[in-house]
Amino acid sequence: MVDFKKAVLIITVIGLLFYMPSSGYCQNNNTAEVPLMLSIPPVSLINFAVDGEQVITYSYSLLEPNNVEQIINPNTGDNTWLNYSSIVNPGATNYITANISSGSLPADVTLRVVISEDVGFGSGATGTPIGEITLSSYPQNIIVNIGSCYTGSGTNRGHRLTYIWDNPESYNYSNKYENGQAIAVTYTITSTE
Repeated sequence: MVDFKKAVLIITVIGLLFYMPSSGYCQNNNTAEVPLMLSIPPVSLINFAVDGEQVITYSYSLLEPNNVEQIINPNTGDNTWLNYSSIVNPGATNYITANISSGSLPADVTLRVVISEDVGFGSGATGTPIGEITLSSYPQNIIVNIGSCYTGSGTNRGHRLTYIWDNPESYNYSNKYENGQAIAVTYTITSTE
């Protein structure tokens, strides 16, 4: 004779074993949702890349990564690429200026720089080039409305810079360079904030 109480207990335990996995679903999931907010502080970096055989002297400082200086001469031409990375706060943009930071040009010599469009190998809101400016000792905008972006690094990345010398025969580069009077152009990236 089967004990009725034992049979009911066994059936109840077996029934609970079948029922538990479906009611214990949340215990087997092992996931949780937690809201996460990341904040990246604004930062900007600027650098040159040079293609071709010509050696172009430039300086870059890890202490001041927002500017870079290039020593140029009438043969510099169009083999310089301006690369930059930028992270901006919402509503802000960065811009790049250029100016002659050392050396002087004779009165009959002008130095222009043409800034090309970004070639598109980077990502984000790269800036809008002004096109062409005549360089002076006063910083002038050359690229504006730079958002959070990067142009890529190296030659054929970012914006090509083309230097145009008007009446370069009046500028005796070799003599001035030897006497420490070479033309240096400084490019600086700055925030509108």
